[in-house]
Amino acid sequence: DPALVLCYRDEYKLALGEQRGDFHVLLVNEWLAQEINARLSVKVSGEPWYFFGHCTEVTALPGAPAQWAAIFAHFGAKLENVSVGCCGMAGTYGHEVTNHQNSLGIYELSWHQAMQRLPRNRCLATGYSCRSQVKRIEGTGVRHPLQALLEIMG
Repeated sequence: DPALVLCYRDEYKLALGEQRGDFHVLLVNEWLAQEINARLSVKVSGEPWYFFGHCTEVTALPGAPAQWAAIFAHFGAKLENVSVGCCGMAGTYGHEVTNHQNSLGIYELSWHQAMQRLPRNRCLATGYSCRSQVKRIEGTGVRHPLQALLEIMG
């Protein structure tokens, strides 16, 4: 989950200070982007995939959607960013009974409309909480981008 990885990235610096050593806490897309060749090796074709970024991820790392798109392009697939706000989960917020109605209302602001107009089997979300919210409200879930990459690579 992007929010957890970004938390670890900050916490390791604070907790370990100078003893931290030379390592970097990376999101999976950051690591993949470093590992793949920047040049396209496969022609992009087929139906597009639709990227729903975790709100913490796209706020803290605005380049994440483009990075995911470059990773997909490397494997010959088109990934389009879907501009949405928070899914309504906001960590544990949406899981709390007292916040349930607000959580649903937040989801309705942008995620619900996008889910209704796009093919669900082509929608991808990086956040675990986002995927849980989609399944809870829409009745069917969406996959993580890595699951789509596995399908693409066959």
